[in-house]
Amino acid sequence: MKINFKLMTLLIPIAFFTHVALATEDFSAIDRYVKSAKEEVGLPTGTAIAIVKNGKIIYEGYFGYADIKANKKVNKNTAFYIASITKPMFALSTLLMEEKGDIKDTSSMADMFPDQNFPYINAEKIQLKHLMSCSAGIVNYPLLATLAYTGNHDVEQRYDLLANSTNNEKYQLGKFKYTNLGFNIASVWAENYYKQDWQQTIAELIYKPLGMSHTSSYMTDAAKQGFEVARPYSLFSNNPREIYAFEKSNLNMHAAGGTISTAADLARFLIAQLNEGKVDGKQIFPAKVIKKSHQQLAVNDVMFDDFMREGYAWGWNMGPYKGQEMYHHFGGVLGANTHSSYMLKHNIGLIILNNQAEISDVLSNGIADIAYSILLNQGDADEIADTRITQMQKESTELKTRIQKSNQRTAKINASRVMMLSEAKSKYQGLFHNSLWGDLLIELLPTGEFNFTLGELSTVASAYTEQDAMRVEFPSTRSGKVVTFDIVNNETQGLKLFGEYFNKR
Repeated sequence: MKINFKLMTLLIPIAFFTHVALATEDFSAIDRYVKSAKEEVGLPTGTAIAIVKNGKIIYEGYFGYADIKANKKVNKNTAFYIASITKPMFALSTLLMEEKGDIKDTSSMADMFPDQNFPYINAEKIQLKHLMSCSAGIVNYPLLATLAYTGNHDVEQRYDLLANSTNNEKYQLGKFKYTNLGFNIASVWAENYYKQDWQQTIAELIYKPLGMSHTSSYMTDAAKQGFEVARPYSLFSNNPREIYAFEKSNLNMHAAGGTISTAADLARFLIAQLNEGKVDGKQIFPAKVIKKSHQQLAVNDVMFDDFMREGYAWGWNMGPYKGQEMYHHFGGVLGANTHSSYMLKHNIGLIILNNQAEISDVLSNGIADIAYSILLNQGDADEIADTRITQMQKESTELKTRIQKSNQRTAKINASRVMMLSEAKSKYQGLFHNSLWGDLLIELLPTGEFNFTLGELSTVASAYTEQDAMRVEFPSTRSGKVVTFDIVNNETQGLKLFGEYFNKR
């Protein structure tokens, strides 16, 4: 299917609104860049921007649509799913827990979970500071996927998943390897300690004290409190203007990536970082806690797009940008791309929120380039904007070509395959269970296709090249997995998926 991106732009004009307060800088180059970039991509998804300086928001920009079909434009009250820029907020909450005497940065996993058996790791050595700096040296894919995607968990299930943690042989204790795992583990401890969801605890420690009135780690709070959440979009969809097939729910909001917020609310969090815990002249967080959150815990050495990463603090990447020391964290999943950054020396920071992922990293990098060039008085903002617009033209054209070729290749492969089933189709449907992953429901549709539902995830299977096997691709990852059925005496006993066995119930 050929997607006419230019036609979509003609059908829905790019909407934008900007507001500049207390600023001596001219940020019009950002407005021009974002508008031109979105026109080039041909998909009017939403972007929200906030720039802070010296304790104030000095620029806000709102572009595109929170919901294209419903014609709902992004505005200052539009919340976005912010993905991994949840991490520095949750990490700060653990330091506030330490300040209250509830935990220490040196508390080990054995201290945190005294009754829990960890058969594959040394829980005595792994400390909270390792968990909060991606340096715990452990892996646990079922726990990560369950909390972030399937939502197939309760208290007992989370502890069963914890026990599945194993050592990372390549990135051992103390070595940085980016992961959600440490934050997920700490959230399980927090829920047990405070006898409430981690979402309630982070709201009490971070969101409410900062006055983040349009921020929550429950998706359902938006409707309850009367604010809009930007819907997710993807260029990989057959129709990119349609809402993407995977949207977050309360069940898969997690401590490493489980928050909805506005640009203005997140700007308040940056202001607290930049001003030793003070916002609007009030001491919201203890200065010593904020200072500690900036301490480097792990060493890193990687270039991520335009950003050098030399270390990791409490939920923050650290490294030079435009010759200045920067703290930053980004977030990205299908349907969301986010940016949070600041420079302590200059008391400046930037928030960028997008409800589309595939090309939004290019957009955000351009916004950051222009914004910090203006704030640091480095270069001509209009010339930088022109260069970035040209880059967007090139990147978007190449991406659309790759997507089109990928879709054509997938369609050709699917058309060439026929399901090779040894038994009647009805014998492959039913409820299957795995102790780590929970229940998997397979339904035979009237079309003769098989629909797989694993918690919050759902997809229709396609044929595979082996007998009694199918291929499934859940929309959360767009990564195909092979499902192999176990047939004994003409009956389905179970299946294998994710390297795990699911018994048929």
